[in-house]
Amino acid sequence: MKNQKKFIGIARTSHFVGERKVGLDTNILIKLCDNPLFFSYEESRIFKYPNLVFIHVINKYEFIKYLINKGLSEEEAKTKVNSFIRERNISVIYPRDVFIQEDEINSFEIAVNKKLNESGKEYLECHKPDSIILLAFRKVKINRVISTDEAFREGAKFLGLDGENIPSLNSKISRELKRVFDYKRKHKRFR
Repeated sequence: MKNQKKFIGIARTSHFVGERKVGLDTNILIKLCDNPLFFSYEESRIFKYPNLVFIHVINKYEFIKYLINKGLSEEEAKTKVNSFIRERNISVIYPRDVFIQEDEINSFEIAVNKKLNESGKEYLECHKPDSIILLAFRKVKINRVISTDEAFREGAKFLGLDGENIPSLNSKISRELKRVFDYKRKHKRFR
């Protein structure tokens, strides 16, 4: 009994209510557009199914504005964004489908900003249009939000949504290297 090994494991569990739905922030759309080769594998997995990925119409307009600032005309930017959304099975949430009242937005912003200050994250602020997007995501029962904006992710967590960042280049490379070396180590005995 003295030489018996003990194992301790850590498991990450996720709980979803209903079907899985993912909401994207504008910064993720921009990263996907600017780095198509880097995200080709992730894109093929996440955008494979319809009614899985959602954006708010505000995200669409911010994306169009970004492309206009990069030098495209308004018509070219709209065409590019519409084809980008259509090709990737992204569903757009419109205000006519999900109406959010002004007092609901204001009370949400106050509550989130108070929680951020209490947790020592005074440098973050929940504000419009992020608050509108998050409340719309909650109303259409989105259960995961992907954004590079920490305030956006923290606001999502406040609503009970799972907020996560997109993997960085370093984490993607280290994950791939780990996979390669684990494979070599696992199959070394067969050589």
